[in-house]
Amino acid sequence: MTKLYRQKLRKDSWGNFTVLRHNAFDGMLVTSKNSGTHWLKYMLALALAETYEIDPPEYFSEDAVRPYISWTKDQVVHDALPRLAFSHTIPHRLVDWGWARQLAGLPPYVLLVRHPMQILASHYAKWAWDIQVDWLTYLKGEASGKRYRCDLFWLARFWHRWGVWLEKDPARIYRVHYEDLQKNPEEILTHISNHWGIGLSPASIRNAVHSASKAQMAKKIDPKAEPNVLQNRREKLSDLFKGEAYEIYAEHIAARFPRSLGYDLLTLPE
Repeated sequence: MTKLYRQKLRKDSWGNFTVLRHNAFDGMLVTSKNSGTHWLKYMLALALAETYEIDPPEYFSEDAVRPYISWTKDQVVHDALPRLAFSHTIPHRLVDWGWARQLAGLPPYVLLVRHPMQILASHYAKWAWDIQVDWLTYLKGEASGKRYRCDLFWLARFWHRWGVWLEKDPARIYRVHYEDLQKNPEEILTHISNHWGIGLSPASIRNAVHSASKAQMAKKIDPKAEPNVLQNRREKLSDLFKGEAYEIYAEHIAARFPRSLGYDLLTLPE
């Protein structure tokens, strides 16, 4: 574990107090990056709009969905809705202790994650134009966290901190694998609704899943939003993670991923 990585992990673990704002909400959605965040938030926003009889979002973009699932600092837009918020945050070490969690009055969490190989491949496909490095260089990552929005060092910090909290407080955190969300979105949305206690109707969930198919979402692209959200990666994972690339990845996993969040991290996902 490099010195720079330890320093960044310590800073994220002890210096990020955003979790203390979460007590203002009925439910928190936390996701690893490039893990279907836009898709899940859009489905939830559609189901919320139908259940609570308000207008649905015009697009699936971040800004269009924020009135339904906000950032933690946003003002309330729809008084009729339960207060829900979203973050990619890495939680403070305070949440490791039950007395601190109780004092903070933290809400129920939904933690959406995806196999790291899929995340890395998706992130590189989406942001290669900005990253401006080859695939192997990107895989090696940058320990200080200053160069990339998401790399193996960022994923290691996220995996570690949420893995610790999940072990200590499993009833509060409903972990969702993106792969399971793909297979059965209606079932997962129902579990999320029950976990948060927000009462989404079965019909609203069915309609949201239908309206949030990739084909339907392609009709709802916000012209002002970031590009390439619905990107289709061309390279196969088996081609991306072979030879030296797999060795780089496996070395990171062995050194910095003591918790798996339910994945076989060294095996290619289906």
